[in-house]
Amino acid sequence: MRDCRILLLRHGETLWNREGRMQGWRDSPLTLKGIAQARACGLRLRELLGPGLPGHRIVSSPLGRAWQTAVLVAETCGCDPRAIRHEPLLREISWGAWDGMTAAEIAARDPERWRQRLRSGFAEPPPDGGESPGQLYDRACRWLASLSPGTKLVAVAHGGLGRMLRAAYLGLPPEASRDMEQPQDAFYLLEHGRVARIEAAVTAMSQG
Repeated sequence: MRDCRILLLRHGETLWNREGRMQGWRDSPLTLKGIAQARACGLRLRELLGPGLPGHRIVSSPLGRAWQTAVLVAETCGCDPRAIRHEPLLREISWGAWDGMTAAEIAARDPERWRQRLRSGFAEPPPDGGESPGQLYDRACRWLASLSPGTKLVAVAHGGLGRMLRAAYLGLPPEASRDMEQPQDAFYLLEHGRVARIEAAVTAMSQG
């Protein structure tokens, strides 16, 4: 794992991000701002690695918002979007029955369970198939362990999964991910056991 290079991106802003909804395994499309963010990340990657991202492959969560972002990144970098590979382990944490809802809607619909979840520091999984932070951490660890030595990837994923992946890479416990950032106009380089943030300014060019 430490011999790999991973450039880790979060998908661009979506309609549900703007509305404050827990997207989980459900989906909403990128906003115009989200499209510009994806293109900006693509331009920055092209600057860093060169046209076509030589030596690197693009992989993506299978969820639509990440896939849409990955396609925009690939097109901006001069890569063939058809070569992007789905990585099921990179999908976002599931909120179960609460996928697609705002915190206010969850509190109104299921007040006791929501209070319990807040008291536990979100340690308990949501109802009907939701995932706990521990389960997400395990998924992040399994993905990192699956990488062959020397692998070089651009990985497009999600906010929660991305934070947990960085914690796992650094050997930190799941709780350490809570205070980590989850930008959509920057991405992270995971290499040599370190994590570095790389800015990707949204410019007139990236907005098309």
